[in-house]
This record gives sequence, structure tokens and C-alpha cells, in this order.
Amino acid sequence: MNMLMERYADIILRKALRLQQGDVLSINTEEENSDFAHLVANKAKIITGNGSYIQNIENGKVIETEEAATDFPIEKKPTALLYLPVYRSYKEAEDATVLSAPEIQRFRHLSEPLDNSEPMIPFASAPVPSADWGQVLDEDGNLALAASVLSDLLGLGEDDYLDEKEDSSLLIYERDRLNELELVKGSLRDEEGTDLEFSFLPGSDFATTITTLKNGRSFIPTIYSSDIFRALDKTSVNGYFSATRPFMLFGHIVRYFSAEVKNGKIENYSTDNVSSRLIRLYLEQDENAGYVSELSLAEESTSAGCIEYFALPEWDRMRSTSITLGGPRPDSLKTAEAREKANDSLLTLTIPVGSDTAIITAEDRDGNEFVIMEDGFIKEE
Repeated sequence: MNMLMERYADIILRKALRLQQGDVLSINTEEENSDFAHLVANKAKIITGNGSYIQNIENGKVIETEEAATDFPIEKKPTALLYLPVYRSYKEAEDATVLSAPEIQRFRHLSEPLDNSEPMIPFASAPVPSADWGQVLDEDGNLALAASVLSDLLGLGEDDYLDEKEDSSLLIYERDRLNELELVKGSLRDEEGTDLEFSFLPGSDFATTITTLKNGRSFIPTIYSSDIFRALDKTSVNGYFSATRPFMLFGHIVRYFSAEVKNGKIENYSTDNVSSRLIRLYLEQDENAGYVSELSLAEESTSAGCIEYFALPEWDRMRSTSITLGGPRPDSLKTAEAREKANDSLLTLTIPVGSDTAIITAEDRDGNEFVIMEDGFIKEE
């Protein structure tokens, strides 16, 4: 196992899951990732003093559970969960097809249930470099390309790779400061072709993917975190936008896309022929798939912002300020009213619309105006 994967395992355990002495880790994986799963289990034992469960999955079902990195039976239930997905290559989506939930999930467009309960224990999903992943990034790509993207994001080639480069405390500070402003509406304008006005969904707050349990313990389900997001009133968005970075749609890379938004819904879009067919397929899946449901703020100077494309929605949305079509993430929905009124769609699609020329302004209930993002940075008044 090379140094990069050794360090990736350290990041997962120490920065994402933040394992502690006495924890017991459960790792869900497939045969292709077995070696890495055992590496993670061995490293986890150094931190926790305990072995780990490794659950081997086949066709979505657990076929075998192994107790790894231990000479004795583990007498404790898992206190942390890790999923090591295998990156699968795509089969092109067909025209005029209503996709099932498993098919939508395969293309990474399945939204989260809006009534998700709060997690009880730390969990994370950690993609493992593979040749298939590399070839989605570039048709001539391979395992080395996927590993390089991972290394660039997490700084795995640097001696201080375990330091807080994207300082999570700063991200949380910025989230809390934005919530203190009690903003109700705003606008996003960008020289590269975006002019949108919107209202935030009542009962929602700004949130991050850094999750805190009731006992105060925090973790990062996405391994890396650099965005702050909030649900929008699905009928409030009006204007137009242009994508500023490529994004994934049914396994196809969309490199150019612009659209008009009326009363929250996508209309009159422009893109290449293949992308147009897939946008149409996306919009036909359910009646709410085309509504703008969420705004994500991500600074341009982060390590994610320096990477053109991950082919993983959870990281692609962190490259730049973005909007989400379809289902928003439930994390920002703080009240029952917000969960009831949020855009309820089976699908979700995040489109990057920010750049270092983007300006986002917002207003509170009294009409006071604030610049919350400018020159590629979240602003502090």
C-alpha cells in the first residue's frame, strides 16, 4: 500500500471521523477495496485500541462480516461507520426513460429524504481511487489520475497533510455569522453570465457538511468540507445563470450550460446536443426536478476550487458557489414547516455558477443589505 493511501487512511480516521480511544469502527466495502479496508482497520486500532468490523457488500447486500485487526472477539457495537464505495463506470442513460431510484443513485443524482433524522454516531463515505474513476475524469485517465485528484484535494503529498488546511473552525464561524444576520432574500450576479434573485426558505439556516452530534462530537461525512449552504424558497428564484465549471449529469460531463429561471423553475436552457438530451431526461423524471432549491457558498481559493472536476457531486459542489436543482440537502432545514415546504424531488443536481467576479448580496427582515460574497471570498462586514 503506497504512501498516498496510507495518508488517505489517516485523513479519514483522524480528520473526518475523528476517532477516539475506545471507539469501534465498522467498514462497509466491496472486494475491490478489501486491502484498503484492512489498512484502515489496522490504523484505526492504533487510535481506538479496538479491532474493526469489515462488512463485505455484494449487490447492495452484506454477504460477510469480518472482525479485523484484533486477536479477540469484538465485544462492542460500532461507534463509527465508514463506507468505501467502488467507483463504477457508467452506461449511457436512454431517452424517454423514467429511471428507478437505484438507477438515479447509480448516477449520483438521488436526493436525500427531507425528513432525515439526526445521526447518532460519526459516519463518512470515502471514495477510493480506481481506473474507472480516472477514466470518467478523462477518457485517457487511469488509477494514477484519480489518485492525483485525491492527493491535490487533501494535500496528501505535503508533510503537514493532517493539519487543518481548510480550517473547519473558520467555516463554522462564517456559517454562524451568516445565521446571526437573519437574512431573508438575496441576489447573485456574476460577469460570466449569472443574475439571480431569490428568497431563503423560512425555517432554514446556513449549514455545512461538518456535523455535530448531540454530545458535541463533530465529524465530516464527506471527508472534506469547504461550503456553506442554505435552502431556497422553490418559487422565489428568478433570472438567469451560466455554469462556470463542468458538472456531471447521468455520467456525462456538461461543459457549457446556461438557463433562464422563472418562479424557481428552469426554462429556456442552452447547451450542446448531448447535454440537452440529458437535461431534458433529468427534468422529465419528476415535476420538481427543475426547481432551484439551494444556494451553496464556496470560496474560490480552496484546494477544491483549484480542481476542475471530481466526478463526485459531494466534492464538485465545493469548487465554487453553486445552485442546486431538485432536492436540497436536509441539513439546513431546521423546522417542520421548512421540511414541508422545501422542494421535494427524487433527484438532485448541483451546478457551479460562481467565480472571482461573483457578488452575492442579501437583505434581512428590516431591509438592511449585506454583501456576503465578493471577489471569490465570503465577506465579513
